[in-house]
Amino acid sequence: MNFKIKDIEKKLGKIIRRNCISVGFDVAEKYTGICILKVDNETIFIKHTQVIETSDKDDHFHRADNYVFALEKLKQNIQKFKDSKIMTIERCYFGRNVETLIHLAHFGILTYITLRKDFDIYYYLGATTARSLIGFNQKRQEEKGTLKVHVITKGKNKGKSKKIDCKSLVHDYLKTDFKLTFKSKDEADAFVLALAGLIK
Repeated sequence: MNFKIKDIEKKLGKIIRRNCISVGFDVAEKYTGICILKVDNETIFIKHTQVIETSDKDDHFHRADNYVFALEKLKQNIQKFKDSKIMTIERCYFGRNVETLIHLAHFGILTYITLRKDFDIYYYLGATTARSLIGFNQKRQEEKGTLKVHVITKGKNKGKSKKIDCKSLVHDYLKTDFKLTFKSKDEADAFVLALAGLIK
């Protein structure tokens, strides 16, 4: 899949960097989404997407070892590109579990340390910031997207609406506005980060 840069610039009202590689990392302990975009003077190409999965049956350090091993394999792919390279890692956030925050931060810094020598520019963006940069608006997507609010039909919450999670709305936005479908929401989020990294 590819996009004309002029179309994306017109859509976003922003300038896109030319002649470079942008890699987005939606970092997580279990499923890390990765997307590599290659840009020439006219076109943005999706060159590679993947998910690195680690097993929750392993302890944290064995999962970290497996994650770094997968990054080392990815590095060989990245090194094939000779253009200037941009790395965008999703900033970790505190939701409900401080242990998750610690693990996200750990895996984020492992990504940077393992790959930093292969990149020229680095970004550490929050999910909301990256999504905003590529034109995502949650309220607009709830109203105009293809996802419908689920109404609970049984139990004590019968008749109440179940809110659509933001990751699903982002995935839907990429379908409706970019005509893109990804195998996983993790790859979709990685695309968002990679595209955000291209914006001047």
